[in-house]
Amino acid sequence: MSRRADELALLVDTIRDYAILLLDPEGTITTWNAGAARLKGYTEEQAIGQNFSMFYTDEDRAHGLPQTLLATAAREGRVENEGWRVRRDGTQFWANVLITAIREPDGTVIGYGKLVRDLTERRAADQALREANARLERTNTELDRFAAVAAHDLQEPLRTIGGFSGLLVERHGAELDGAARKYLDHITSGVTRMSQMVDDLLDYARAAESSGEPGNTVVLADSVGAVLKELQATIDEHGTPIEVDVAGELHVHAESRDVEAALRNLISNAVKFASVEQPRVTVRAALLEGARDIRLDVVDNGMGIDPQDRPRLFQPFARLPSAAGQPGTGLGLAIAQRVIERNSGSIGVDSTTGTGSRFWFTLPAA
Repeated sequence: MSRRADELALLVDTIRDYAILLLDPEGTITTWNAGAARLKGYTEEQAIGQNFSMFYTDEDRAHGLPQTLLATAAREGRVENEGWRVRRDGTQFWANVLITAIREPDGTVIGYGKLVRDLTERRAADQALREANARLERTNTELDRFAAVAAHDLQEPLRTIGGFSGLLVERHGAELDGAARKYLDHITSGVTRMSQMVDDLLDYARAAESSGEPGNTVVLADSVGAVLKELQATIDEHGTPIEVDVAGELHVHAESRDVEAALRNLISNAVKFASVEQPRVTVRAALLEGARDIRLDVVDNGMGIDPQDRPRLFQPFARLPSAAGQPGTGLGLAIAQRVIERNSGSIGVDSTTGTGSRFWFTLPAA
């Protein structure tokens, strides 16, 4: 044996983290390294001469898995498999197994090389992570369901309070003194804010629910036009000119109500937070170069967003210091994120303090 072959054999024999062995064409073990002894619990004397099927479970042997793996390796050159394997003491471990065919120059299979890794701990960690994710998903679903039910049940008493407050003003307003009218105004204002929060909470809960149907082809320009018409009163109140640069041929694959929900929140925010002196908002869209996505930007010229506040922007109920004095519940951007992401899109913001913000989302082009 050459020196190089001696060094290779020494390397294989001293490796302890992997079981490395050679099999003859029938699967009989011909070599056995220290890693195989540590992993499987057999000494070299106990393993050599035995068929490698001894490491498989009774069920796998009954189904002919060892022979199937050798046949696949002979046919395709190699085969990889994961499953339970049995140690000498009867305990089992989760193994990743790679079997490679060894051939003569004429292609005749003269044996197999086998590499085995113990992945029991990694599998347990992966399983624990999957279970934790499943529990988290169930919890989130339950919370969303609770939010929807709670918001729905709150609507009726709020309508009752609002209705009777209106009747009190209408029928007995003239009889109330200044203090009583002030208290009644507080009640009316509180009902209005609470109603808005309930509506937003319902929208947020519903935004987590998939329709189960494939998205439609949505003409972005039509969605932008519909939302601007809906927000016209807010736009007029702030005196904000809206520049729109959205070509009619830009279509996205999404639910139209989701696209409009995202636009409604982004545009209304831009109008609210644009410069007070000379407000300006731009809505533009374009096909991303080299991609199959369309990006829509909503740009304002307001005070911008402090970098330390940006991580909280899309969190539910997040209200930044810059939003003080502005109406809202802190759910708008969270709703936008939910509806965009469930349509296979992404959403984000670029902002420079003092020069405005650019909120954007991408959706698959249709």
